[in-house]
Amino acid sequence: MIDDLGSPRARRRLLESIHPDSARMHHALLREVLKAEMDHRYARDDWEPAEDDDWDLFENAHLCGFLLHVIGDPADVPLLWETKHIDFDMACGFDIQFLLGAGAESTLAYLRGHGHDDIADDLSEYPELHDDLREWVAWRREYFYGSAR
Repeated sequence: MIDDLGSPRARRRLLESIHPDSARMHHALLREVLKAEMDHRYARDDWEPAEDDDWDLFENAHLCGFLLHVIGDPADVPLLWETKHIDFDMACGFDIQFLLGAGAESTLAYLRGHGHDDIADDLSEYPELHDDLREWVAWRREYFYGSAR
């Protein structure tokens, strides 16, 4: 376990140490990592990378989103939704599929049953809700973990 979630490099090492098959064991920690990634992005005033910047670690939120997708807890969706809407880059690059680990119908039902009608209404507009996510999961797994894992 890494104590310093304030460092993007430490968060990257932590995320890379969690295999998707064991993600559920790290659920609470993954939520904390995602919150730290969100704080890091919110704190940035200038998105021009500096020489010693951690700009190359911008995908930490994506990897964390993938691991949360694999867990499939719809209670994570409001946090993932907020992550997707931090800024323009996240809105464009943070796949909506990250929010659908529990399946589209279960996710929308959970959101509506827990006072998140606004998210459910917006999310229901995405055509990805009707996709078979197996291909996306396989692609993301290969992207983050390669064929060796």
